[in-house]
Amino acid sequence: MDPILEDLPVHRDLPNRALHPRLPLGDGRTTRGLERDQHTAVAAGAKAAAQRLNGVAAITLMLRDQNELTDYLATGDRRLLTRLAHEYRTIAGYAGTYDQLRYIDAKGMEVVRVNFNDGDPVIAPDAELQDKRGRYYFTDTMAHDHGQVCVTPMDLNIERGGIELPYKPVIRVGTPVFDAQGRKRGIVIVNFLARIILDIARAGMDHAPGEAMMLNQDGYWLLSAEPSRNWGFMFPGHEDVRMEKVYPAVWAAMQQADIGYLYTEYGLFTFIGSDPLEPQYRFIAEVTGTDNALRVHARHRWYFIAQLPQAQLQAMRTKILATVASIGTFIVMLLAAVYQEIIIIQNQRREHRAELERLARVDALTGVANRAAFEDCLAQEHERAGRWRYEHRFALLYIDLDGFKAINDSLGHLAGDQVLTDVADTLSANCRKGDAVGRYGGDEFVVMLADVPDVATAQAIAEKLRDRIDALSWSGLSVGASIGVAV
Repeated sequence: MDPILEDLPVHRDLPNRALHPRLPLGDGRTTRGLERDQHTAVAAGAKAAAQRLNGVAAITLMLRDQNELTDYLATGDRRLLTRLAHEYRTIAGYAGTYDQLRYIDAKGMEVVRVNFNDGDPVIAPDAELQDKRGRYYFTDTMAHDHGQVCVTPMDLNIERGGIELPYKPVIRVGTPVFDAQGRKRGIVIVNFLARIILDIARAGMDHAPGEAMMLNQDGYWLLSAEPSRNWGFMFPGHEDVRMEKVYPAVWAAMQQADIGYLYTEYGLFTFIGSDPLEPQYRFIAEVTGTDNALRVHARHRWYFIAQLPQAQLQAMRTKILATVASIGTFIVMLLAAVYQEIIIIQNQRREHRAELERLARVDALTGVANRAAFEDCLAQEHERAGRWRYEHRFALLYIDLDGFKAINDSLGHLAGDQVLTDVADTLSANCRKGDAVGRYGGDEFVVMLADVPDVATAQAIAEKLRDRIDALSWSGLSVGASIGVAV
């Protein structure tokens, strides 16, 4: 049995099933390879979407622990709120995926809010701050405990009582905020622009034949090749535009198993249903120091589906049967040409997918790992260290450039980009094989040093890197580096 398909349920006893669950393709072959390809594709889409959401949850926990917010809760000094708002604005500008960043007090009143404003983040003045105590996401998040994250279902943003156009899919990720005395003082909440989750889910499923779909926990389409199907739960009169009504046999199969495939009169459906914050998708506890205590909004679940229409399945069968029945040199040559073309297309798809995966993990400016890729590397090193029988150490260097803004302001953004590129090249050139270099955002870099014996060694490497950065120069200007070291 193919290991990928060994635990993949095939539903033969449901209504609307095809007469032949394994469709023959001629020469004794069946659609097993096709089922495997579709299963791999939907699994890739589910993993990519879940990991992106986990990144937002990690950022939300980080915002909860910002020192400006902690100091404000301790002192009540409202001048700290200005600094907090500027931090939010900087994060929103760099990330490009947060529609709003907010701190809301325990009474439901917005204290700080930054709006993304189509790429030009702005701090909301006090007069525009709103009372949110009646909104479900405030009450839900306030009901959580320390270290827990509340994730709302994906829906469309509503402005002034109507759905915002063009459609803006959003997910709200929040966590409660406590002061030093353990009193719950409000929440930090991030409105995440969820279009990127739909895009990376589609990209993950794109290498398999057929139509890619993504559904919410109630079976409504969030992603479909037919735009009229999407977001039915947001529009009165579209309540029946969901999987249970359109493809009832498929929905029934999806309720019986988390993973499976089903042949129906509409074609082959391969599906995966998952909670995007299940443990296999996350390492937030290791990164933030929490106790693995994530909790999602009630019934939060996503389904990822690849559908290959019946007509396309039949066309594949007819084509292969006709080819196998043909005899002669011309047919052999034709088969060779077709095979070669298939290999070329598959290679192109693999190269395209590999390039997409590389771009998703590389900082576009500097060429080093981006934040998500570096955090994956850090999590893997942490797991590897935990498997060693004897003591094993690795180090994390957190590098913040000093004087970068002066170069950016005086020489311009192109010079600033060159500074970041040169610093990244310097870090990469002076690290060992097995170490990892990443850009964490703005003028902040991180370096993971594998296999260091002690703190002194990590500190010596950090000082060497600082000296190399100090030696760089651009039109007579230079930058310094402040480096934090943890082993």
